[in-house]
Amino acid sequence: MQCQNETLADSPVGLAADLRREVRDQLLAGRSDDQIRAWMTARYGDFILFRPRYSLRNAWLWGAPFALLLIGALVCWRVVRNRTTLLPGDHEPLEEDGQAR
Repeated sequence: MQCQNETLADSPVGLAADLRREVRDQLLAGRSDDQIRAWMTARYGDFILFRPRYSLRNAWLWGAPFALLLIGALVCWRVVRNRTTLLPGDHEPLEEDGQAR
């Protein structure tokens, strides 16, 4: 759907107009907000909600940034640790005292 991060009322997309019409018809039929929301998520999935619910199906979306940050921190820590262990063993000068090879 093209109206990501927009409410149905704010979206200019044609599908949003159809959904607005469907919501209006369901409200006129006496359905509650929760019933309409349940119908929308059953038909289109949690993606249709402006703020998707946390569930086991989408838990990886919530946990992925933290997992990637943790992996990045571990990689950085390991690289820095490996480089600092190399420094004390390197006793060769960068260039010799004025002698050409």
